[in-house]
Amino acid sequence: MLDAVCEAKARESTGAVFVTYLNAWCSNVALRDPEYARILRQADAIYADGQSIVWAAKLLGSCLPERVNAADFIHDFMRAAGARGLSIYMIGSAEGVAASAAAAFMSQTPGLNIIGAENGYFSGRGEEVIGRIAAAAPDILIVGLGVPLQEKWAGANLPRLNARAVWCVGAMFEYHAHARRRAPAWMRRCGLEWLFRLCLEPQRMWRRYLIGNAQFVLRVAWARLRR
Repeated sequence: MLDAVCEAKARESTGAVFVTYLNAWCSNVALRDPEYARILRQADAIYADGQSIVWAAKLLGSCLPERVNAADFIHDFMRAAGARGLSIYMIGSAEGVAASAAAAFMSQTPGLNIIGAENGYFSGRGEEVIGRIAAAAPDILIVGLGVPLQEKWAGANLPRLNARAVWCVGAMFEYHAHARRRAPAWMRRCGLEWLFRLCLEPQRMWRRYLIGNAQFVLRVAWARLRR
């Protein structure tokens, strides 16, 4: 993505690169939400955010080398963006979360150019927010509004945001602002981050992970049987 942004910047291209992720929950949402599914199909890049996607791809005959989670590589990403002189705007999560995450990134990467950070609760003032982002003209706009809102908002406003790349990251700001606990590294390596989140927030997450994961497994199994 950084190479594409630098290339677009060099040639003053106005077309934005759109990047997002896919996990089992996203796959389930796409099945019942045609608009979200269409946006995924039109994305410039989609990476496997969940280990279940890697396993499912292998079972169905495709090759995905590994699970990729934004929270795992964001510091490397910020260092690379800083080294290339790219500007970043962050929007998402509750009041103060994006700003706190931005402060953490800038403290670890001196010279990093984060030109804006604001919360994702902007109902009723959407035009104002889009205007601020467009005026700032960031090289990279990082959006953390949750699935599928972030993709729909970015997809609907992509030409107006005046960004060279738009990257949807879900709850990533919350981890780096220490507003949400993250699963231990060993759980992430084993594909069990979902279980950690379920234990932390059972009332909010039980349907997503218990019912949703079962639906995903059944769909993959059916697709495998039909091959």
